[in-house]
Order: sequence, then structure tokens, then C-alpha cells
Amino acid sequence: MLLRYAFRALDRLGLLKRIVFELPLRLSGKRLRIPIVRGVGEGHLVSPEPFMDLLIAKLVPVFPGVFLDVGVNIGQTLIKVKCAFPDQQYVGFEPNATCVNYVRRLIDRNGFTPVRLIPAGLADHDGSASLVLPSGDADDSSATLLKDLRKPGAGQREVTVDLVTWNAAERAQPIGLLGVVKIDVEGSELFVLQQLEQRLKQDRPITIVEVLPTYEPPDPERAARNALIEALCQRCDLHIHRIHKKQDPIRLEAIAAFGVHSHLHWSDHLLVPREREAEVQAAFR
Repeated sequence: MLLRYAFRALDRLGLLKRIVFELPLRLSGKRLRIPIVRGVGEGHLVSPEPFMDLLIAKLVPVFPGVFLDVGVNIGQTLIKVKCAFPDQQYVGFEPNATCVNYVRRLIDRNGFTPVRLIPAGLADHDGSASLVLPSGDADDSSATLLKDLRKPGAGQREVTVDLVTWNAAERAQPIGLLGVVKIDVEGSELFVLQQLEQRLKQDRPITIVEVLPTYEPPDPERAARNALIEALCQRCDLHIHRIHKKQDPIRLEAIAAFGVHSHLHWSDHLLVPREREAEVQAAFR
């Protein structure tokens, strides 16, 4: 709490976005060195998404292989993975150059290995695109490649980022057997899953994915994307489970479709290989 007040005071004085320093913080049960680079990294002061610690602890031992993180942001999931399993192989995609530079510093200061950070967004074509930062913050965790995902806010701005296909990323350096996949890409989940479709069929990883609600009445484009994700799950023989993360302990609910709703806390899901269904359910009992 005192740290939060200190950060607010630095911000009011106009200093927060001008200085670079480091904090010793305990996150996910481990003591870490957390860089604060001109305001970037402040999000680590409160450990985000505590339910993710439980998911990682339960799923990584059951699904060995590469932990693939699509949408690294400032390394929130990276920290959770490395605190729980220091030797876990980790590959992350992140298009925002500010976040990439920050996470490289985070990796270096904490000696995280083995880690591969790919400085691009995983997409259906190689090239570049505009990344929308709705809040205008350099490390905005709600950044999206979809310009029409939300109504523009007062501080919204865009930055140009690199994109890469899965095949191009693998040509640069092969990515091993996928064990756990985490996707948090603010509306672009379908395009990421389409890039991974062959590996979902071949490697049979478990996938943690945020699928945003359609709202009511449903947004036609969101509803169409969600329907295509459902079809992809059928092709890959994956069962969809909604994660009720606000319950203690968290609860998995098998669903046939994402449905029409406006509940943001229903956005997190597991895509479970059909043949591993019983094993996953048993892990959360």
C-alpha cells in the first residue's frame, strides 16, 4: 500500500515517467527484482490474476513441453511460470516494443532461463500493423490490433508493431512440443488459434485463452469470431471450459459455446484435448 502511495506521489510530481529504478518485491511466492522504467512495470505492484498461479501450478506438470505465452505484456505470466517452475522452457510473443524492452530487462535482472522472447505479434501474415493503446500508456495491457474493438478514449494512441506468422517464427528457430499455451490478445484470439491449429492437433497442449464477451445485444463481429473459435475447437477435438476465477477454489464449467453475455469475468477459458478431459477435471477437484 505504501508503494502505491509513493508511486502516486511520483506521478503527481511528474517524475514517474522520467526515472528508472528497481524494487525488491515478493511475487508468486518468490523474491524478485522488479524494474520500473519510466513508469513501465508499475503493474507488478499488485500481483494480477492470482487464479493464473493456480492454473500454472496444476497444468504445467500435467502438460509437459514449451509454455507458449502469446501476449506477454510486461511479463506477468512469465513471472508466474518462472516462480513456480524455474527450469520451464518459455516462449513468448509480444508486439509492443516498450514491453519487449522492459521484459528483456526483467529477464536479465532475475536470470530467467530458458526463455525466448519473440518481438512481434503472432498473426496471419508477416509485416507490420498499428497497435491501439486505449489508455495511451506505453505498456497498456488492453492494447489491441483491432481498431474497432472498443470506442476510442480520450488518451488513445497507436504505435506501429511487427507481425509474424507461426511458420516464420519456427523457421527462425524451431519451437518444441507445446505443453501449455496462454493467449491474451484482446480480440485477436481467433487469428492466433488459426496459426496454432496444426500444433493444437499434433501436440495436444492445453490452452488458456481469454475470449471477450459479445455483450448484449451481441456485437456481430465478436459473435462471428467466437463462432469460428468454436468451429476450430471442434476440428481440433478440444472441449471448452469456462474458468470461474472469482470462486474459491476456481471452478471449471464445460460449455458448448461461448454464448451471448456481458460478463467480463467470464472471459477466461480452457481448451482441453478431449482425451485429457478426465485428467484435467481431476486436477481441479
